[in-house]
Amino acid sequence: MKKKVSKVLNIVLWTVLVLMVFLGILLVQVGKWVPATFGNIPFEEILYHLMSPLEGTDTSYVSDFIRTCLPAPIVFTVCFLCFVLFIHKNKKKNLEEGTYSRRKNAFIVCASSIGCMICCFLGAYNCSAQIRLDEYLYNLKHPSNIFEQYYVNPENVTYSFPETKRNLIYIFLESMEQTYEDKEHGGAMEESLIPELQSIQENNLTFGTNGFIAPSLNGFTAGAMIGETSGIPIKTSVNGNEFIKEDNYLAGAYSIGDILAQNGYHNELMIGSDAVFGGRKYYFEQHGNYEIVDYGSAIVNGWIPSDYRVWWGYEDIKLFDFAKIELEKLSSQNEPFNFTMLTVDTHFTGGYICDECENIYDDQYSNVLRCSSKQVAEFIAWAQQQPWYENTTIVLAGDHNCMDTTWFQDIEASGYVRKEYYTIINSPIAVQQNKTRELCTYDLFPTTLASLGVTFDSPRLGFGTNLYLDTPTLVELMGIDTFNSELSKQSAYYDNYILR
Repeated sequence: MKKKVSKVLNIVLWTVLVLMVFLGILLVQVGKWVPATFGNIPFEEILYHLMSPLEGTDTSYVSDFIRTCLPAPIVFTVCFLCFVLFIHKNKKKNLEEGTYSRRKNAFIVCASSIGCMICCFLGAYNCSAQIRLDEYLYNLKHPSNIFEQYYVNPENVTYSFPETKRNLIYIFLESMEQTYEDKEHGGAMEESLIPELQSIQENNLTFGTNGFIAPSLNGFTAGAMIGETSGIPIKTSVNGNEFIKEDNYLAGAYSIGDILAQNGYHNELMIGSDAVFGGRKYYFEQHGNYEIVDYGSAIVNGWIPSDYRVWWGYEDIKLFDFAKIELEKLSSQNEPFNFTMLTVDTHFTGGYICDECENIYDDQYSNVLRCSSKQVAEFIAWAQQQPWYENTTIVLAGDHNCMDTTWFQDIEASGYVRKEYYTIINSPIAVQQNKTRELCTYDLFPTTLASLGVTFDSPRLGFGTNLYLDTPTLVELMGIDTFNSELSKQSAYYDNYILR
């Protein structure tokens, strides 16, 4: 009986040690892969995506993870497993020959255990630092009262709409940065990669700025869409993933969609991917009752074949064509509309080369950016020819910095501060001042509402400042580093009143 128990314990011990080797090396690889693939993102962003729906995600990330992260731990584990089998075989031989030494065996087991534990510990420690888990844990233990000090609950603000309500077209431009413009216009390029978008910006409202900064907790698409429409960051709850649910997604948030829906607007979101990814569908349906027109809708509507799929779903050239169909429908209804859409071709890595892309530059991403600039400009030109344009505000806004870690190496090494592209077309009101502003994702929320001719009895909504006014933004008051630091810390207000 003792021999059987000893044999089982021995098998369990060596199995645990083999798994520790695999886990330790895997964590080392993960610690390299995450920042190399997504950049220096906060751990909370990683946690959000682990907790949110992944339907419709680009499967290339999975294959890249397997290709990059798994070979090394598998090789090391196989080598260690061979060592274990050798030890077991040698032990059996020594027992048969009567030369077995308990002391020698104990030493081997002890040394192997210590080595495996060190491997696992160092892997965990390295990964923790690389994915900023240590920073996240620190922020959990050091709460902030930034919400109590600066947050303005939009639900408690009074809004006054003009007698004739203006329509809104809001275009989230995937990874579209000010960076791509030429240096004379605030970019980092000798020659603009987005000349059409640059021209649009020159001839429309920018509040004297060279783009806006995406706070660290809004540096991904779902976070950017929420930040630009609700003025809040995406923070995970210490209570788990209860805020990412079909029937309860950021219940305490109050967005521009909520405000417009309560004032007779028809809200619609169009994207060329699966809207469920990242919880986007839940957010827009629960905050403004948006009609969702996504990749699946395009199949149902007969716009694309049921087996058609490229990139994240379907490409932007089709997105703009389908948007025209939807806008014709919305403009025929007797209610103002808020048509929001998200492009995708400029997503990293390398973007998507469509049939309209020209081979102008040496690298694919530059060609994709140039193509996207043309497509957006052509769509804007079409919109300006429509009878409903005169009473419509159009907002063009990047969502976040492109996450390609190699394309921007030289640009970042030069000290250039990357910002997102932003402009408002056909604004019905003037700006109170013309000084250069420092702004971030959140400021777009109240500013977009004001660009519809809506007045409200607060210069701020959420963490965003109405840029038409002379009120300083929170980035101007605090500086982006302090602002980011405070936003990243635990907030009892956020847990109790935003997630609720």
